[in-house]
This record gives sequence, structure tokens and C-alpha cells, in this order.
Amino acid sequence: MIYIKELFTNCDIVEIRVDGILDYQSIPILKNVSEVHLNSGKKVSLNLGGLNYVSREGMEFLQEIKKKVIIENIPQFLKLEP
Repeated sequence: MIYIKELFTNCDIVEIRVDGILDYQSIPILKNVSEVHLNSGKKVSLNLGGLNYVSREGMEFLQEIKKKVIIENIPQFLKLEP
């Protein structure tokens, strides 16, 4: 299960805090929330500090989206290649 909280730090940036599990079931939810803000012209910051587990599909999604968003508070178990 994934928990997402959107914080509007200013009119140009949205911080999305992600807690729980990022897997094939939760990817569409996070993707949709991120794309809504990206399509409206906002910068998106993904705060991954609350993730407990990321599946292979979740890793692939993060590799894909990291070119479009700022990724912060990456858990130690999660390694994103540059």
C-alpha cells in the first residue's frame, strides 16, 4: 500500500511525499499524481523517505521519472543510477 501527500511549497513546486510500498499496484497512482502536476507546468519533488519497499517495477518507474522530477530523501536500500 502506498500513501501520498501533496505539499504545495510555493506556486511553482509541489512536494509529493511517498510512504509505504512502491510496486506494480501503486505505480499508476504515483505516476498519475506526478503527471497532473508536471502537465500543469509545476516542478515536482518526490520525497521517498517513507518508502519501506520498492519492487523491480518500482525501480524501473523511478529510473524513468527521475529525468522529470527532483528525487529527495532516497532510502539507503534504494540505489538509483545517475
